[in-house]
Amino acid sequence: MQAVDPDIEDLITLRETARAAAALAVDWFERADWRFWDKSKGHPVTEADLAVNTLIRERLMAARPDYGWLSEETALDNETRLSRRAWVVDPIDGTRAFMRGEPYWCIAVGVLERGQCRAGVVYAPLMDEFYEARVGGGAFLNGDRLRISDCKQEEGCRIITNEGMLTHPAWPVPWPEMDVIKPKPNATLIRMCWVASGRADAALTLWRKSDWDLAVGSLIVQEAGGVATTHLGEPYVFNRGEPAQRSLLAAGKPLHSLLMARVKGVRLPDPNWTVRPYDPTPNTERQKMGDTHMKQLLHIVIGGELKDVTDVEFEDLSKIDFVGAYPNYKDAYDAWKGAAQRTVDHAEMRYFILHAHKLLDPETGDHHHV
Repeated sequence: MQAVDPDIEDLITLRETARAAAALAVDWFERADWRFWDKSKGHPVTEADLAVNTLIRERLMAARPDYGWLSEETALDNETRLSRRAWVVDPIDGTRAFMRGEPYWCIAVGVLERGQCRAGVVYAPLMDEFYEARVGGGAFLNGDRLRISDCKQEEGCRIITNEGMLTHPAWPVPWPEMDVIKPKPNATLIRMCWVASGRADAALTLWRKSDWDLAVGSLIVQEAGGVATTHLGEPYVFNRGEPAQRSLLAAGKPLHSLLMARVKGVRLPDPNWTVRPYDPTPNTERQKMGDTHMKQLLHIVIGGELKDVTDVEFEDLSKIDFVGAYPNYKDAYDAWKGAAQRTVDHAEMRYFILHAHKLLDPETGDHHHV
């Protein structure tokens, strides 16, 4: 008896789940009474995000209860998340577009194994674009096979990026004239799918992105014949200690090489941010072994009620909630996530990660770098 390919089985489950989740999201989209708040400054979340996330989690975890779970809105414990296979979910990628009543948002569901996306679906229901792919099985849009564009030069290429970045005077060699696609989709996954479909030649983001923003899209680009990596050419390895990547560069192979050569020397806004190598060892075992290779950096997680959700000014400093101090961003992020998830019904209550670059000793006036 021939063994059933788990990627095919999971893709069937992902298709069904994406369509059900999209129906629920459209229902919320057409309402006028849903609430929203900021998870952190500049990162909004709506009731729709959480409702869609719940539906997806219930369906996928019921189908494969032994799988891990990696989602933008909720996370299980790290040992579960680092299972051999794990679901990766962005319930609504493009929340800002969703809030503005624009169609450039999507549902993204996929499955990861050993740091790689094996199968996935990106569904933008208001544009009627249903993308899917599995390793070795090709990428498709509404059932039609996708093939990345054959653009081999920078000049005139259709690129999805921040136009201001291309015209910034700090570049040592000015960029050639390019066709910057407008409007630029807010959803990173839609940008990647447009590259895979040939609607765009490249997508470039010189800013870190979470795994759920990239995993399924990178597979769709790859199966369409393209390449999706960081701007340094680093291949993506998902579901590591910190579920994020430093940047995005997606294009056909010739154009990808040209763009990477142009941007690989750029310095990103946060020079202290690093990504750990993929390590499937449960968190408790890693703590026993120790992280002796990492320099200790001070990260403090605090929270409190804000006077105004558009600014970071606390209502009462005497009531600041001190969650803890942590030696690295990963541990601080886990603590922040747990605290932040308790505030969904209290929009003014926010939690933050404070990274201390140096300490001041009042007695001596010395600055101690950490």
